[in-house]
Amino acid sequence: MKSSRETRYIRIQTIVLALMLCALSLSGCNISGAIKAAKDKTEHVQIELPGDAPSDPVTTQQEEEDAQGSVQTNAGQIEVIDINGERIETSVDVVEEAEAEDNASALPDVSLAQVAQNMSVEDVSNFAYSELNESAKKCYREILAVLTDMLSKVELTSLNPDEVDLAFRACMLDHPEIFYVKGYSIVKYMNGKRLDKIAFSGTYTMTPEEVKKGRADVEEYVNRVIAACPADAGDYEKIKYVYDYLITSNEYVKDSPDNQNILSVVRNGQTVCQGYTKVMQLLLNRMGVFCTLVNGTACGRTGVPSADELKNAKDAEWGGHVWNIVKCNGSYYNVDVTWGDSGITLLNNDGSLSRDVEVNYEFFLVKDDYLVGTHDPKPVVPMPVCNSMTDSYYMHEGLYFTDVDPGQFYRVFEKALSSGSSIVFIKASDTNVYDRIMNHLFEEQNVFDYMGRTNVRYVEFEERNLIMISL
Repeated sequence: MKSSRETRYIRIQTIVLALMLCALSLSGCNISGAIKAAKDKTEHVQIELPGDAPSDPVTTQQEEEDAQGSVQTNAGQIEVIDINGERIETSVDVVEEAEAEDNASALPDVSLAQVAQNMSVEDVSNFAYSELNESAKKCYREILAVLTDMLSKVELTSLNPDEVDLAFRACMLDHPEIFYVKGYSIVKYMNGKRLDKIAFSGTYTMTPEEVKKGRADVEEYVNRVIAACPADAGDYEKIKYVYDYLITSNEYVKDSPDNQNILSVVRNGQTVCQGYTKVMQLLLNRMGVFCTLVNGTACGRTGVPSADELKNAKDAEWGGHVWNIVKCNGSYYNVDVTWGDSGITLLNNDGSLSRDVEVNYEFFLVKDDYLVGTHDPKPVVPMPVCNSMTDSYYMHEGLYFTDVDPGQFYRVFEKALSSGSSIVFIKASDTNVYDRIMNHLFEEQNVFDYMGRTNVRYVEFEERNLIMISL
């Protein structure tokens, strides 16, 4: 897994015709000067972004088994997933104005006036857009119009390549429905050393017909999923509904088709972190809940930490990752739906399957501090601060303990047993509370009073102060 440091690959491509060199030589021209001029004509820049997945190295069978990330804890097994970051391809061509005027194919194809007369974007549902300055916002709107209509070589008003790059990334961050774009290219029109204009093109992965069909499939999926959510659901219920739905109806598959966009979820039910997070963003925004994406890296050789890596995060390898930030009842929270799909499997003593726990809520609605040591954000724009745990799963569901509280234990087990739950989680606020709870429940055997029976199976996740009890 490559490190989080940005790696840039720059390739200068020069085309010099042999006949031109011969002619220049015969005419007594300075060939070295002609070669330098030719080099200045065309420049291709290719950038590999932080978090991109490198090509797969040759691995041993043991390494492949390690990459699967299975972690044994008492009678439980956590199946850990691996994660790919998003790859965005960019390129730049430089064209002399005189050359462009002599060659119609080198000129911009479309002016912005032809693209959209009234380009407008709402700050409310487009968080990255709201964080840009006015100049970058204008560039964002122009790029959004270009990508929506799948246009190429459209002259932008911006003359700043860095601003164009930021606007493009912000646009892609806000618009998961643009599933057919993997990058962009620009042509810089130069008059000597002066930049006169920039023409922008999207790098499209599908034909217009394929995009039309994909959009129809996405719309049908979104309408169907939203229709099944209770009409009276509040923010927490909507977020949990989408979280649970994505986890239970999808499988993490590294090489699944379209795994870097929403079609992997919509059509196949197989995806990676990009698919999970973008669909969550699309659904929640349509349901009126704020949701954006955070690009970054995550602890672990495959993007998710094993037990050993979690305990030694500083020494662990890190991989590209993306997760969500949502707004629930007025506060911002982190949600990692991909890690929520790293289900927990309970095994019997003989190794046979006991039962699966499909949904993991350890990183559902948590504050920034909770991600320290496992996640490292590298956002495109500054992200909202997440400093509340009020609506985290364990606190919202009454499973969070700040001390040994027999009354709270009775309520937790009564609710779980009456609802037919097969598992109950107990989350301690810190290590000292965790130790006291373990002693109260299992050493002193009070758990039997709460459960109303004389046998119990449980799994400890000591590094997270978490206990899972099978009912």
